[in-house]
Amino acid sequence: MPLVTFLPSGRTFCVVSAGSLLRAARRARIPLASSCRGQGVCKACRVRIVRGAENLSPPSDLERAAAHDAGLDDDERLACLAHVLGPVAITTSYW
Repeated sequence: MPLVTFLPSGRTFCVVSAGSLLRAARRARIPLASSCRGQGVCKACRVRIVRGAENLSPPSDLERAAAHDAGLDDDERLACLAHVLGPVAITTSYW
């Protein structure tokens, strides 16, 4: 099972392959904003990928459109729409 590392705490959590980063954070009891129940609408779950971006699912059309609207940087993804395929480390501006 892929390992997600939450920085700066260094806390880790194994997730079911292809589970979302948002679900991993919730199951690991890491606070991650979201008001749209993981539908990619609120854009509150933006995270920065510190390492392992290649181990996430490619952005869907919905995520690309939301990223454009939200002004996400190249190293940012919406946690509700990014699915974990291998080890990854993430952070946000409020952890």
